[in-house]
Amino acid sequence: MGNPMGRKLTRRRANEYRGDRMAGLHPSTPRHSPLAYYHCFMGNGIDAVLIGPTGSMVADKAHGLERCYWYKSDRYYPEAKLVNVVPNRRPPEKPLPRLPGYPWCELAPLGHTWYEIHLDGRRLELRSSSQRFVPEEGILYTEADYGSVKARIITFLHAQEPLLVEHYEFNQEVEFKAFFAPGVWWEEDYETEPFTALVFSEGPECLCRLGAIRVYQALALDSTPDAQGRDGKTIWLAKRCRSVTKYYTVVDDKYEPLNTELITKAREQGYDELRRRHITFWSGYFSDFNVRIPDPDFDRFYKFSYYLFKAAQNPVSGGLPVNNLRLTWSSHVFWDSFFIHRALLEAGRTAEALEACRFLQRTVPAARKHAQEDFGSAGLKWDWELTHRGQRAYGTYVHLKEQVHNNAAYSNQIWQYYRFTGDAAFLEEFFPILEGIARFFLEWVVEEGEQGCGIRPLIGVDEHPLRRRNEGMTLAGVIRAFKNLVAAARVLGKDSTFLHHCEAMIARLMRVLDGLYGPGTAASRPYFWAAKDYDHLNMSSLAPIYPMELYPYDDARAISTAKAYLERYEGRMIGHGESEDGFPWSAGVLATILAHQGEADIAWQIISRTRPALCQYGGVAETVYENGGWNMQYFGTAHGALCTAINSLLVQERGEEIRLFPAIPSSWDGASFKGLLCNGLLISADSDDSRVCVRNITPIRRRKLIRIGRKILEADLKPAEESIWKL
Repeated sequence: MGNPMGRKLTRRRANEYRGDRMAGLHPSTPRHSPLAYYHCFMGNGIDAVLIGPTGSMVADKAHGLERCYWYKSDRYYPEAKLVNVVPNRRPPEKPLPRLPGYPWCELAPLGHTWYEIHLDGRRLELRSSSQRFVPEEGILYTEADYGSVKARIITFLHAQEPLLVEHYEFNQEVEFKAFFAPGVWWEEDYETEPFTALVFSEGPECLCRLGAIRVYQALALDSTPDAQGRDGKTIWLAKRCRSVTKYYTVVDDKYEPLNTELITKAREQGYDELRRRHITFWSGYFSDFNVRIPDPDFDRFYKFSYYLFKAAQNPVSGGLPVNNLRLTWSSHVFWDSFFIHRALLEAGRTAEALEACRFLQRTVPAARKHAQEDFGSAGLKWDWELTHRGQRAYGTYVHLKEQVHNNAAYSNQIWQYYRFTGDAAFLEEFFPILEGIARFFLEWVVEEGEQGCGIRPLIGVDEHPLRRRNEGMTLAGVIRAFKNLVAAARVLGKDSTFLHHCEAMIARLMRVLDGLYGPGTAASRPYFWAAKDYDHLNMSSLAPIYPMELYPYDDARAISTAKAYLERYEGRMIGHGESEDGFPWSAGVLATILAHQGEADIAWQIISRTRPALCQYGGVAETVYENGGWNMQYFGTAHGALCTAINSLLVQERGEEIRLFPAIPSSWDGASFKGLLCNGLLISADSDDSRVCVRNITPIRRRKLIRIGRKILEADLKPAEESIWKL
């Protein structure tokens, strides 16, 4: 993923699949529901699964897009086994083009598990089901109707183990058959077998090879099965029962020695203990923060989003991918991580935010090598689409390396971590990264021309293979990276000739950015053009306002640009500017801007119009086509941007003030939040009882004015000190 213009080149290939999007739906799928069915995502940072309407995996493609599989972050098809990539990454050439040394890094579907219920010698079919996912528990609850047999299923992917647990209770005794198979359900198009070797033993297990990685898979029930067997690559266990627990594991030796005893230990611990540990993990994660939104759909969305952020973050690398599903860009890291990182900080999830910064620290050698070898430049430059080792993760789109605004986003992640936490020791530790990014920008991206300095022609946010000079997102990002470095140096008391060069360049480039504002053909009012000599109105037009925050939100140019963008999509879901499709990520960015401009009702309207992008569990699509179809689900970037928009309705920093409930929509009957973080202060408040709690999480004394309505509170707090006001 990674691109608000929707990966224009590959999108053309994806469009061919739109007509098939409603094929393969399960009978229980509500075809016309605003909150349509999609398989349920669950993850633990490394492992990711999709669970169907049965409470287990199914072969049906949700919305014609995605079957249920087990994936692992950063575990890709061996290049020799990869026949094709998913439609949203697919180039027009056939067969799939390759560049030596640049694999496509496409997530491998490692395996799948399912079950059958038999009664009186015949297999029963699912008639309908109702499901509820509880993010605070990380558990999917399913009520399944098999006619005369009713089932209650509790499903969870363990938070700390590569273990899928499914607990079943039936209203009568049945013959339960559990299955698993390595690889794909069947080979079709881009879903092909990933393994270079596959060996079965006599038990319900197998050993696979994913190139150099060994993979072990096993299936078990909580009691001895009555029968077991194997048909081809499918392994099954059978048991007559009214209650049963099924365990399925996929482990490998990528990070640690192969653990073939996990499923045995899981049986020894038992379902109750496994569930207790799992709930303890997720309830602990959610215990410090919560937001109450008086809209059930977006309340569900908000909670699921924060589950997704944790469930997708790789605990080894720290990387924040779009998500760990194959359609969500195969667990790769882009500039999108900024939006997830921002949402995590706003909710006080500083540990996760710090790990995302450590991903940059861990991949510095790759960034330095990329700058030197591909650009002949000093400094640091991360490639556009990254594996969790910091290496290039795309095959043939060599123009993508000339997108550089991702590096500005990474600079922003570091600076905003300091802004939210006040941790000067962190800033000292990460200062070399801020400096390295700025050095690459100054040496290779900024150029002097006949008309003065500017940004060299580069690939813009739309990802067209057409290089544009002074492209808005890149220009704003370079300025922001210089400002971050200069501000950090002031905090740390550093000085150098290079810093002075960067500071001087800020003023010069701001004049160039000012020059992008003016009347154009895309709107009836002035706005920031997408680039020099390119008067399109797109995400580059919003970038100087947010996420780069180079102009105050109440600046006349910011207000006019926001209104122009709003008019561009009047009466419908906001898009990215280059098409008529809805794009929830862009909606989140625009709603954030409007919330800070005091336009509460309009901001909420923009958020609300993304409702057709939501699935029943609270996931959100990257794109909603004009025909109402989705291109994927559980798109982490849109989750992050929309959460920031919602948080901006509740808390804002304005100069020396922190404002609580500054943009509450008139349709809301109140709101409350616990543990939102702003400028080093962790705040909880309720608009109904006017109770405010503020705690200083920074290592220094914090003085701030807290405004709630017309009342102003004076917070003067030592480190870890807390104050509570009842208004």
